[in-house]
Amino acid sequence: MHSGQKLLNYMTLLESSSPSPIGCIKEDLNGKQLNCVEAFEEVMRSYIHPRLTHIEGRAIEDTYTALQRGDYETVFRIDRNLRTRTSPNEIDAEMRRTGRKLLKLSKSLYPWMNFNPIIEALQAEKAFGCPAIFYAWINFQLEIECNEAVPAYLYHHTTAYVEHCSRLLVLDDVTRRKVLIRMIDDVSERWLRIRQPSAPSFISETAYESPIQKTL
Repeated sequence: MHSGQKLLNYMTLLESSSPSPIGCIKEDLNGKQLNCVEAFEEVMRSYIHPRLTHIEGRAIEDTYTALQRGDYETVFRIDRNLRTRTSPNEIDAEMRRTGRKLLKLSKSLYPWMNFNPIIEALQAEKAFGCPAIFYAWINFQLEIECNEAVPAYLYHHTTAYVEHCSRLLVLDDVTRRKVLIRMIDDVSERWLRIRQPSAPSFISETAYESPIQKTL
């Protein structure tokens, strides 16, 4: 099967495991109830897209690199660090539940895949089970190139946030599509900037100089 079709099939699975984004945006930057598109876009640009690109996107890349070496311990360390950098306590359970659901669905769809190392790490509490790590683990075994997998991850989650906003603010279809285009453009531009050779990897020392991003 062509890698593009495999990725499409997997994204369909991802959609079924997490139809709404983890930590849905319900408040603006001032902690008030979200009531307009402008406030939503401000939160996306200030918090969500930096987290998706600088942290989760780079973590997926580094997970691919570790898996290429068969270095599972580094994968588990990335997973633990990812959890502390992206997950406020109030959404820990939601993130863990989404990760476990994705793992369960993936085992059913891809029974030939080797999930034993990560399952054993979860049981031993050496790993938390962040959805981004499961995503990288599965796509790596599907032989989907990292430069395809990461943008698909970013677009999927950006779209999920926009769809949630559309329902929350009762947007018409034209407005929803315009918001989606702007947000996809923004996350794409951010990812291109991060792909510069001088940008630190997720597991490098300098990667921790930036503040932890919080999902509202």
